[in-house]
Order: sequence, then structure tokens, then C-alpha cells
Amino acid sequence: MRKISLLSIVVAVAMTGCAATVKPMTTPEGKQGFLVECDGSADSWASCYEAATKACQGKYSVIDRNESSTPTAYGPLVRRNLIAECKK
Repeated sequence: MRKISLLSIVVAVAMTGCAATVKPMTTPEGKQGFLVECDGSADSWASCYEAATKACQGKYSVIDRNESSTPTAYGPLVRRNLIAECKK
């Protein structure tokens, strides 16, 4: 029973990184932009870029980009985010 619970937790943690989170924002230049977060070792920068393209309905510039990785007993905890400024 304990192994099933542990496996459930590991799967839940891995699944949290499967979708990008997009939050609208105004960039420092006063333009429309988005904070895009695509955390998780199962995800990649490609997920962030795809989400930014969709949010901006096409072209954008990356104003800032960050990535960190923290080792855990269950694998790395990876956090990625970028700020996309939409181009018109």
C-alpha cells in the first residue's frame, strides 16, 4: 500500500510539468506580454515557446528567461519561465 501511495505522488509531481501556465502582464515598455511557466523535468523550453506563440497569436520577443533545477530524491525539480512581449 505504501508503494502505491509513493508511486501516486511521484506520478502527480511528474504530471505537474506537462502543461505551460500563461499569465497576462504588461511589460516594462508598456506592451502586452505574458509570463509563461513550464515547470517539470518532463517539459522543455519548446513547451514555453509554443505557449508564448499561442498567447501572443504569433510573433513575440523573449524579454527574460530563467531556469533552475533542484535535485530531489525523486529526480530533479525543474522550473522554467519566460516573459514574452507580443509583437504586432
